[in-house]
Amino acid sequence: MLILYMRTKTQKINDIKYGKKHEHRVKPVLETLFGTLNMSDNQYDNFDFNNNKFYVEHKQRNIAFGQYDSLIFDKVKYDRYLELKQKEPHKQFFICWSLSSGLYMWEFKENDDEFYLRDKYDVDMGCWDNTKKQICVLNKYIDPFYDFEKIVVKKSKKSKT
Repeated sequence: MLILYMRTKTQKINDIKYGKKHEHRVKPVLETLFGTLNMSDNQYDNFDFNNNKFYVEHKQRNIAFGQYDSLIFDKVKYDRYLELKQKEPHKQFFICWSLSSGLYMWEFKENDDEFYLRDKYDVDMGCWDNTKKQICVLNKYIDPFYDFEKIVVKKSKKSKT
């Protein structure tokens, strides 16, 4: 059963504050893997954190991993990844989801076998919006945060040689 709901202006403001609060909380954890990160001041930036090697987007969700077949983010973030990757090919791009069951990540790739597109559900309007899309990354391609340490370190060492 699909339950549709609309956010009030107050709820939208609270959601933005909620997201920012969790970005501040997760930043030290992310820095254990990515090194010192700069946090974006603009709430509408496509990536919340970056440094000279990485771009990282963070999403806080009150669900458990595996509750759905995938984890989602707005397609505009993927489109921005494609643009930035052309300008900064040496950088890696990640999305991190803080869930009730832990921290999970996916490295952005051009391999569209790992995700599918769907229309975006606009919670402000309380309806599906076929003019905006979301990327749904299939769970089997998403890994726990701490599994990424070896991958990121290995790739960082490769880029130095």
